Amino acid sequence: MPAFSGWRRDPMVVLDDIVAALGGEERSGQRDLTRAVAKAIEGGHHLVAQAPTGAGKSLAYLAPAVASGLRVVVSTATIALQDQLVGKDLPDVARHAGVACTYARLKGRSNYVCWAKLRAARRPEALFHERVGPDFDTELGAIEAFADVSTSGDRSELGHDVSDATWRAASCGSDECPGRLRCTHGEQCFAERARERAFDVQVLVVNHSLYCVHLQTGGQLLPDHDLVVLDEAHAFAARATTAFGAELATAGLGPLARQLAHAGVDAPRVEGLERAAHALTAVVEARDGRIDAGDDEITGALTNVAEQLAAARAQLRDADDDSARRADQAAEARLRTVRRLADPGPDDVVWVERGRLPRLRLAPVTVAAQLAATLFGRHPVVALSATLGGAPPFAALARSLGLVPGGPLVTEAHADDHVDDDGAPPGTRPGPGYQAIAVDSPFDWRAQGLLYVAKDLPPPTAADDDWVAAAGARLLDLVVAAGGRTLVLCTSTAKVRHFSALLRDATDETVLAQGDAANARLVERFRDDEHSVLVGTRSFFEGVDVPGGACILVVLDRLPFTTPADPLARARKDRVAAAGGDPFAEVDVPEAALVLAQGVGRLIRQRADRGVVAVLDSRLATRSYRHALLAGVPPLRRTVDTDEVREFLRAAAAAHATPATVADASA
Repeated sequence: MPAFSGWRRDPMVVLDDIVAALGGEERSGQRDLTRAVAKAIEGGHHLVAQAPTGAGKSLAYLAPAVASGLRVVVSTATIALQDQLVGKDLPDVARHAGVACTYARLKGRSNYVCWAKLRAARRPEALFHERVGPDFDTELGAIEAFADVSTSGDRSELGHDVSDATWRAASCGSDECPGRLRCTHGEQCFAERARERAFDVQVLVVNHSLYCVHLQTGGQLLPDHDLVVLDEAHAFAARATTAFGAELATAGLGPLARQLAHAGVDAPRVEGLERAAHALTAVVEARDGRIDAGDDEITGALTNVAEQLAAARAQLRDADDDSARRADQAAEARLRTVRRLADPGPDDVVWVERGRLPRLRLAPVTVAAQLAATLFGRHPVVALSATLGGAPPFAALARSLGLVPGGPLVTEAHADDHVDDDGAPPGTRPGPGYQAIAVDSPFDWRAQGLLYVAKDLPPPTAADDDWVAAAGARLLDLVVAAGGRTLVLCTSTAKVRHFSALLRDATDETVLAQGDAANARLVERFRDDEHSVLVGTRSFFEGVDVPGGACILVVLDRLPFTTPADPLARARKDRVAAAGGDPFAEVDVPEAALVLAQGVGRLIRQRADRGVVAVLDSRLATRSYRHALLAGVPPLRRTVDTDEVREFLRAAAAAHATPATVADASA
């Protein structure tokens, strides 16, 4: 980045002016974070910061970022935070910062209407990658009407519910887009116009997945920028692992073959690809879990598919229409994936993931080296989150990102310039150092909430019917005491089904279960129906923001350790063990601590909130590793007394009761 040339305005004054204009109050944690971000900008170094819910972290980093005059990318994990930034925080900053501030949000290409695919979607010969629904014509008509009047083409502004299949028929992912210059509709392209707007603003908001693709492509996707803010940084390494990996659903090769046939590839070549795809599918369906590096059958089948794809693409070299160019682009992307899977690197893990459609997946054991080189070696980064799974210096999270606790505070040094002697996991190339800070929370945790561990329950095991029965009875007891108002976080979809069925049978409350509707819709219904219960898995451990009386009880069925069958986690633990380390302490516990902290963080969202986090896993009260797990959890008052919990829940429910509820109860 260019050397910092000075503030356009004092960042603390900018923060004060914004807070005053919004009628807010001074928060010490927010001011501490603003100072730390300002120092990172001045010094060009990295900052890792934990800023609890309610600390005002968005304004704390936006104030110095805007005051600096630097070009900034803010990357987030959730749509909800992007909506808050673009819909509220950045407009407030632009109005009250006292310096000019322009901003935009950029999404992945598939979020925008594609004119070329929209025009082709009604043609009789149109080929879809999947079966479309009975409402296709009506839904496509809504998209056409929207595209004719929209300036953005963004699906979130459509104002009409359409199925994912219909939307995919009218949008284009990066894997099939031939690019602006090779597309008939390139000058009208909504995605390209959004990208143009992104080049003209000071603050650009994206999601982690898009930013990681930017890194994976060598920085070709987004405009040049001087500072990166990773909000919800706890999720960034996982997104990077996906971006630097590869994935192939073999069932998708059949539709691709038909697309190539329609584009002009001759029948013998298409039939050859279909035969190769069938052979690969048969091999994949016979596997489950990790694939050995020397599995010649998998390698041979992948190589055969790659040869057929390359030969098919050769027939499209002079493609001159949009559909043929899209087919060629899709084949090129699939060819890269197949070749990567056929020839994994020494630090890559390949496995078969079972599901409705089995797929081959590849991921690096760690992305630390890639991030140290592509991100932290090029830009100063502010990485922050409400929970980072521990206390400063947040070593486990920092190392997963490619930062070195105690390393030199530089941004342009490469990994080979430093020696990591602080016990980092083997195989991770050291990167630059950073500063760390944990700012104070505005909440009175001990007064507002309880952390309850069901110490009297048997410890859960994979086939322990006694625990399932006891945990279900305790869950029911707590939900009744809370009058609904409960978020149940499960570590498996099987437990979601079991506990949601139990609650539906034994209570009169509305029970919402993951899978019943889109996650966002379920959260909306949970928020609107104060007595409802929402039951979900890991996707609900973060991003659920339901303040007030609709959520006074958060229940975790068991400690969120990664399943032993997870191939990537197994590979990480094998690497630690091979170096003489403790896989459980160095891999399992830090990952579980971070997820646990995220789950606990769903409870207290504002100063008036009161409630209980209940963990139905006695190991959190009895095992020695409990101290490491609890280090990153907010300091709620702790108890193992079920009677105390019932009384606390009843009081919290009464405090949030509406007049109508009170009248009903008295009647």
